Amino acid sequence: MREIAAFYPKTYQKVGAAIADLGYDISNTSNYSFSSDELQNMFLAILAAMPPHVKPYCSMGDETAWGDCDWTCFFQDLSK
Repeated sequence: MREIAAFYPKTYQKVGAAIADLGYDISNTSNYSFSSDELQNMFLAILAAMPPHVKPYCSMGDETAWGDCDWTCFFQDLSK
């Protein structure tokens, strides 16, 4: 999310607010301990809040926009 924070600061804040609205405090990064269900809920909030034009991996040469990414594999990994 660092790249999104750097290139899309307002979007980053909007996504953070969406996660906070779910009741999660992610301000203390030293002791995260979330269940698979909690992570899935957070990621769904991120998916919903992120504008489709954002390119999350452009600094790595991947110009795929957020809305064009297939997040299915990610959710399958979370459900394991």
